Order: sequence, then C-alpha cells, then structure tokens
Amino acid sequence: MKLNLITFASSLASRESIFTDHHELLDTIAEKYDVQYIFPEDLDKPRPDGATMVLVGSGGVEEMVKGAIDSLPPYVVLIADGLKNSLAASLEILSWMRQTGRQGRVLHGPTSFIVQGIGNYVMAHEAVARLNGMRVGVIGRPSGWLIASDVTYQAMRERWGIEMVDVPLDEVVKGYETVTSDEVQDITDEFMNRAFGILEPTRDEVVKAMRLYRSVKSIVERYSLNAFTLNCFDLIPITHTTGCVALALLNQEGIPAGCEGDEQTLLTMLAVQAATGEMTFMANPSKILDNAAHEMVFAHCTIAPAMADRYIIRDHYESLSGVAVEGIFDPMDMTVVKCGGKGMEHYFLSKAQLIECTTNPNMCRTQLRLRLDEPLDYFLERSIGNHHVIVRGDHTQCIEATLRLLGAKAIIE
Repeated sequence: MKLNLITFASSLASRESIFTDHHELLDTIAEKYDVQYIFPEDLDKPRPDGATMVLVGSGGVEEMVKGAIDSLPPYVVLIADGLKNSLAASLEILSWMRQTGRQGRVLHGPTSFIVQGIGNYVMAHEAVARLNGMRVGVIGRPSGWLIASDVTYQAMRERWGIEMVDVPLDEVVKGYETVTSDEVQDITDEFMNRAFGILEPTRDEVVKAMRLYRSVKSIVERYSLNAFTLNCFDLIPITHTTGCVALALLNQEGIPAGCEGDEQTLLTMLAVQAATGEMTFMANPSKILDNAAHEMVFAHCTIAPAMADRYIIRDHYESLSGVAVEGIFDPMDMTVVKCGGKGMEHYFLSKAQLIECTTNPNMCRTQLRLRLDEPLDYFLERSIGNHHVIVRGDHTQCIEATLRLLGAKAIIE
C-alpha cells in the first residue's frame, strides 16, 4: 500500500538527519508501506496516489505547517515520535488547527502504536475512496415520523462524493405486480429451509415477501444503486406484505439497505461497510435496562440472515403482517455507530458486548441486549436521531478514522 508523508523539519536540521534521527519509526513504516516523502517545496506538484499524512520531523515547524495548511489534506494526521521536539510542535499545530476549525489528530506513542494508527487511516483512506462515485437510492419519501433523519443531497455530493437518487415508490409496486409466485419458488424454499424456525407466516406470505424482494432488486439493478433506503411502511397497505425480507437479503448480498427512508442511517451503514467489509444491522434504541452499567436493547424487524448465527422467520411487529427476520446471536463483541446531521457532520461510536438476544413481545423481532463502553447519556441528551447501526466485532478504530476523514466530529466532543 502507498503512503505519502509530507515531511516538515526545522531549517537547522539537514534532510539526511531526518531519516537518521527517526530511523526506528521510518524503517518500521517502510516495512509495511511504499512511502513517498513530500517536502514543502513540492507541495504545489500533483500528489501521488495513496493516503497522505504529515511527518513532524522536529520542533520549530509550526509556522511552516501553518503556511502550508491549504495544501494539506482536509483531515491532518500529524505523526510524531517525540524526538527533536516533534511532539511539542505537533501539539501546537493541532491546537492552532482546532482554533481555525480544521480537523486532525496527533499519532504519538510507541512505534507499534503509531504504525497501528497509520494503518487505520490508510484503511480509512481506501474506504473513503470506495465511496466516491457511489449512487445511493431513496425509494419513496422518508417516513413521516423521521423528522431529523434526512440529508442535504448537495452536501453528500461535495463531502462524500456520492449521488443521491430519488426513486418513486410506484416503481416498486409495479414491479411487485409483475413478479409471479413461480419465479420465486426456489429462493422461497432456500430461505425457509435455512431458517432455525418459522412462527407466524405461512408459505404464501413468504412468497409475497420474495416477490417484493425481486421487485426491489430489479430497481437496484436498473438505477445502478450501491445502497438504498426504502419507505417500507407505505408499501404495506398496497402490497399486503412487508419489505423486511427484501432489505435483509439485499444487505446479505452486499447492498446496504435501510428501512423507512432513513437517509442518515443508510449512509452510516454504507460508510461502515466501506470501512469494515461487514454487514450491518439498523435498529431502534428500544429500552435502557441499566444506565449505570450502560445496558440497553436495540431492536428491528429485519437483519441479514448471514449476519446472525441463526434466524427465525416471523411476522412484522408493528403491523402483525408480512414477514420479518428474527436474528439470533451468541454473545460477542459488537460496535454501535451513528453518523448524522444534514451533512453527516456528527457521529457517535462505541464498542459493545452482546449479552443476550431478548424476546420481548412488545419490541421488534431481532432484539440485542448490549452493554456499551460509552455512557448512555448520549442517547438521552445528544442522540443523532432514532436508528443506530450495529456491526459484529470491535471496529471502532477503523470506523472512527473513516468518519473523521469524511469530515464528521464525535458528538461527545
């Protein structure tokens, strides 16, 4: 992987001394990356491909970095091993950047810690690059109760490089009406045979859900969508089925698919998948069980079957109709995240432990009881909308790096 290091050092230091003085760190970096060193006089030239960070080679470079700030990345990662007053200079630079509204951080600590941090931002750079040029569909208008979950399309084009595409809900209905039961017999059999159990729905209900899945999938292909959110509730009285299975299977196929027309949560799902390569679960924060222990339940009626350890075919909680997916998990580490705002400018992020899957009849079908690392005051005082996103495993570092490169700030700051 390629890495560009924009290198600043005091005029009192020779260029050769930079590599001599910091050889432990630079030699270790060179073992992992194809490093291109860029010096201040070269900043007006086209930048090579790859992630770009700033190597602070000594003290006394604060004015140099300040003067070159417009040639640096929007999010500035300052690498300092502490030698030659590099940490002191980095802290002064970071303080000035924050005063002027610019974002960045200092990577400092043992060599292994610095290299790990570089790796997180290199992966984040690649995730951001993957997002550029993607097409994200909004199928039907957002549900009426989502009064704080939309985004500004122009902001997403400028900040994330993605195109938001509006798709009329009528196209889903027309497609559904043309899909026959015979066309979905095989996928119906597979879905039902792989299930750990089937409770309320009949086979006919599952067939209708699969017809809707085929309709939505054809729209994804027709519009070349990389992700989409669907106003699923407006479809229920028209199609007499729910979109839970359609969203579950498309998420499983690598197309982030969100419920209720929630644009911010869908974009969070897309960013998390780009950063981790993992499927995600969009859920309601449903009930706090223990504020002091940071324990709460997240629940929703659709989840990619392959994301869960087992799944049960259920009906949809709110409407008691159609088909939903109850995912069952064994205890494990998870990550809870939400990025939001009109320009996706804020985020919340926490590692969590899955304690158990609950079965409260007054909640959506997939229910995860989680113990979060972060205090739950966030949900009660500063929550970024309703829905949040959950992914298997602890991915806090790479997700945080990706969201920061996308211009978001932690809501707890």
